[in-house]
Amino acid sequence: MFEFYLPIEIFFGRGSVNKVGEVARRFGLSAIVITGKSSARKSGALEKVVDSLKKHGVKDVFVYEGVEPNPTNTQVDEISRIVVERKIDLIVGLGGGSSLDTAKAVSIVSSNEGSAWDYVNYPEGPRLLPYLNRPTICIPTTSGTGSEVNRYSVISNPIRKEKLVISHSLCYPKAAIVDPELTVTMSPRLTATTGIDAFVHALESLTNKMHNPLADEFAIRALKIIKEWLPIAYREPENIQAREMMSYASMLAGIAIDKKRVALIHAMEHPVSAHYPSVAHGDGLAALALAVTKFNYQGNPRKYEIFAEVMGEDPKPHKAVDAVEKMLKSVDMLISLRDLGVEKEKLERLTEDVYMLARNTFSINPVEPSYEDLLKLYEEAF
Repeated sequence: MFEFYLPIEIFFGRGSVNKVGEVARRFGLSAIVITGKSSARKSGALEKVVDSLKKHGVKDVFVYEGVEPNPTNTQVDEISRIVVERKIDLIVGLGGGSSLDTAKAVSIVSSNEGSAWDYVNYPEGPRLLPYLNRPTICIPTTSGTGSEVNRYSVISNPIRKEKLVISHSLCYPKAAIVDPELTVTMSPRLTATTGIDAFVHALESLTNKMHNPLADEFAIRALKIIKEWLPIAYREPENIQAREMMSYASMLAGIAIDKKRVALIHAMEHPVSAHYPSVAHGDGLAALALAVTKFNYQGNPRKYEIFAEVMGEDPKPHKAVDAVEKMLKSVDMLISLRDLGVEKEKLERLTEDVYMLARNTFSINPVEPSYEDLLKLYEEAF
């Protein structure tokens, strides 16, 4: 038995960003566009979104630029106050995963009581009412997080040095507009970093202990696409077919983790970028992926056989390690925590954070780790 629910209308394809106004007018006459510091403006994506909104009758459009790469609870609270004060109807997230996660968190916070950190790990139930929640449209400009099609919003608390997840059905956007043309301006490095994020989403959702065969199909398809097309997108940034395929793979992997979650690689990465906010999420995943795969593959051998075969290796569990290494090498992402500026004396604190804050992932990870296991994995990745 398994369940599958995805209440998101998806518009996929080149030029689909121009549909945002047509979609948005269903939800109100005022909107806030939440985006990063400058890339959406420089690429022209922001102008396209604002023009489409105004063309279709959304006359009051407020633009918030400046979402951090690892968005914080204080920033979510700040934007939520703007939304409430201006009585904004609709939230549009435009950018990478940080902008989309921020938009989804703002939707919940601006529609309910309290602040962003109150909703970390908040349970499903009648206290949050769907009909009160401001609708969100998510428009990715990178191909990695899949945030446009799932229930997760990852936010950091810089005071507590913690990075945790709002995971709630009210985080689902009303619509996802996935336009591969918006990703063409990504640099090779950003292409690699975000692509590895999608790769690890597919890897962890496929190989963890949760059961959902339909989600597995999404993960397997995503892996096949990423293996073929991520190196091409990395080497040929303007190859629109590669961009299209990577946008599709990222979306599929985002759906897969919505149903089966992520596991230990993500659990161990979050403390890294919580303590080192300048570390990109995909870079942290890349530094940890090889060590964790070596640790994990014996815990779910059949799924790692499938993974290895999908990635072009012999269908043997241990060949999954070779597959991960080759994928990282293909986009120059075979890196260490040391390369990212992590200090060796910090590994103990990172281990404590995983053990205290992410134990809900241990039971679904192929091998349930001990405290000592976690520390050894950090040391190996260092």
